[in-house]
Amino acid sequence: MLFASQTPIITCTSANEVKGAISIFCRPKDVVLEFGSELSDVSLHLCNTIGPGGKAFLVDKKRSVSNSGNVRSVDIFLKNEELDSSFSDRFEYIELDNLSEQCWREKLFCETTNSHDIMILSVAHIIGNDLYMTTLTLASEMMRYSQPRAIIVKSKALYALSRRLVHSQRLFDNTKTLPADMKRGPEPYLIAGVKVEEYRKTIPFIVRKGDAILEVGCHFGRTTHLLNEEGRYCIGVDIGPKIIANAKKQYPGIDFAVGDAWRTLALLKLRSTFTQEVDLGYDLVYADIGGLSGADGLLESLSLLESLGNALEPRCIVIKSLCMRQLASRLKFFPDVWAKHNNTTTKIVS
Repeated sequence: MLFASQTPIITCTSANEVKGAISIFCRPKDVVLEFGSELSDVSLHLCNTIGPGGKAFLVDKKRSVSNSGNVRSVDIFLKNEELDSSFSDRFEYIELDNLSEQCWREKLFCETTNSHDIMILSVAHIIGNDLYMTTLTLASEMMRYSQPRAIIVKSKALYALSRRLVHSQRLFDNTKTLPADMKRGPEPYLIAGVKVEEYRKTIPFIVRKGDAILEVGCHFGRTTHLLNEEGRYCIGVDIGPKIIANAKKQYPGIDFAVGDAWRTLALLKLRSTFTQEVDLGYDLVYADIGGLSGADGLLESLSLLESLGNALEPRCIVIKSLCMRQLASRLKFFPDVWAKHNNTTTKIVS
């Protein structure tokens, strides 16, 4: 399992948002790991927030110049006019030769401490690209050695994912309303649920009468039939020929085909094959894939969703998957966190 705990992951897209998350989640005397530190104002704000009794481990890959082109120097960092006299005692700057697990495990969890109250991850400038699956994998690997109460992540890619990934229960209890002007595109909204009842319960919240819909993993066709009734039509696809033969017998008025969820070009062609329409892609995709419905398989699920989104460009994908539903529970979109926080306090982002 990629994540074994329920530690929230706070997704941020800027240094100011990271500082805002630090203000909310960090406490005086906390032990905090900042992985991907550039000895910037984020590091300064962190050290000031945890106070004299706290400890910050500021970690980055060994290099002399930061991503912004500035020379990184602990001496320069210590001369900042905002620092108080005890500041140098509350942080340790650690440089890594590489990003292998063996390297950071020895430096961060063997030589220092094996317990962090908060982790801050900002790794795009280290790896050269902003890849949310890489960030999630790194966070999961680190949590084998430490169990923070929150992980603050600076990543535009993960930030965008957290904005469009929705726990299905939030639709049902009206705590999340999908935008009325949702449009088709390569980054659709993702609705994650578990069990077939919850999967089907999303239909009134998602489907519009004029929708062209694809169900991948249609099994014997019951959900495909329900989707076909609510939208303009639904095509059902499953990898098993016997399953598809059974579905055709039960629902002869619906189009079914043998197909593989990962072969997105073949899925794209089905619409014109069955309907002779020139439009490409689908308004909605429903996905119930064996092997992705349980607690494991998060990276596989994310890869499939990205492939389906890029190839078919729906406005929304509904997936029956426990691991995606769990991720939807854990990812916290910073603007939502900040808005909720401001209902009870008036702290301002520095």
